[in-house]
Amino acid sequence: MAEKGGYPYEPDYVVPPGCILEDYMQTWGLGKDELAQRSGLSIDLIEGVLAGDAPLNPDTALKLEEIFELKAVVWLGIEEDYREGLKQGKKVPDLAKEPAV
Repeated sequence: MAEKGGYPYEPDYVVPPGCILEDYMQTWGLGKDELAQRSGLSIDLIEGVLAGDAPLNPDTALKLEEIFELKAVVWLGIEEDYREGLKQGKKVPDLAKEPAV
């Protein structure tokens, strides 16, 4: 098998898990209240994850897996990448201000 050349993809920004969660909520047509009711998570925790302030822990990831059918390990990977990126000084883009492509 031939080795792949090129450049590794290493963005200089990180995306908080809340950004992904927000996309899933919109796709599934769920508001914070309904997500809280279905998952048993508090609205404060959901708002914290959406804001990028509250870490997404294994229990939360399992509850999100049950609702959105995205494996808990994926949610936790997104969380780990986000927190590690912050430690490395990567920026969090303001997606509301980013131009649509």
